[in-house]
Amino acid sequence: MGDGVPEQDRPYVAALGELIVESRTGGRTPLGGVEAAILLRLLFMQGQLVSSESIRGMLPRGGNSSAVHTHVSGVKRLLKKHGVEIPRSASGGYRLPKDLLRLDVLEFPRQLAALGETAGAVEVARLLAQWRGDPLRVHPTVDSRHWNSALTARRQLMARVSELFREGVEVKGWVTFADRFSDDPAVKAADVLHPGQRAAPRRRLLIVEDDRQMCQSLQTLFGDCDTTVVHDLKEYHRLMGGNPPQFHGALVDRHLTERNDDHHGYAALLDLKSRGIPRILITAYFPAGDVQANYRNLTERFGLSGICTKARPGVGGLDTLAVREAVDRMLGRG
Repeated sequence: MGDGVPEQDRPYVAALGELIVESRTGGRTPLGGVEAAILLRLLFMQGQLVSSESIRGMLPRGGNSSAVHTHVSGVKRLLKKHGVEIPRSASGGYRLPKDLLRLDVLEFPRQLAALGETAGAVEVARLLAQWRGDPLRVHPTVDSRHWNSALTARRQLMARVSELFREGVEVKGWVTFADRFSDDPAVKAADVLHPGQRAAPRRRLLIVEDDRQMCQSLQTLFGDCDTTVVHDLKEYHRLMGGNPPQFHGALVDRHLTERNDDHHGYAALLDLKSRGIPRILITAYFPAGDVQANYRNLTERFGLSGICTKARPGVGGLDTLAVREAVDRMLGRG
């Protein structure tokens, strides 16, 4: 695949949210973590060399040459599935020839400019739908300056949204978009003008728990929230690697297999921490030893809003009051 391929036929990289690569030949493939950051670095460099040393700096604890090769190979395999080849490394780095792929981050400002100042509600809704998440949070290891043009264009789009709202025109998908980016002043200013009557937004709660009976109990307890349940770490990564809702908080069990010694919940907590999603650890028992020190260490390590045990001391059964109060505090309800 090269410069002779029409632009509309080139694989498309959506990075305004979880990174997804789409093409006619390869379908739709999510990519996360370090490999998503590497692909974005290659794309943002627009055909210039990306040194192995700079990639090493993106790896946890610095990594090494072998780790760089492993992660770059993962990116190569994914792109090959979509008909794109990264040339062999040269001069200690990697280069992705320009214009082999399309990138929403670069296209969004051009698309907005092409619409002009009289864009209608349908065109505006189509642009809003491209923003599936906050790229600054989803891709924290990518230099923030690479998002500036897209973020500036999004603020300009809010001005057109405000004009439509003043005219009493509804924009499809606005409520979801406004909830997702409620901390953006430009979004808040437009939302004030929204012509529709909006009910108080329901909180979105993620439950990561392998015990299905416990999941049912938690869903009943939080019936006033929109709950999403996953039962194991693989299912969690599949959810978060796609197009997940903008969760306001998460309840995560320590162990996610029947062995009860896997600590898979810790991996989910670290990922949630990197995304800036508030989180509470739930566990059947507390680690032995100095309870206060263990509580403090876990809270600091995972940036927890709280830790809840599943059973009431000396009584058994889910301590619904304690869990409810902890989640309400996490969600800002008390």
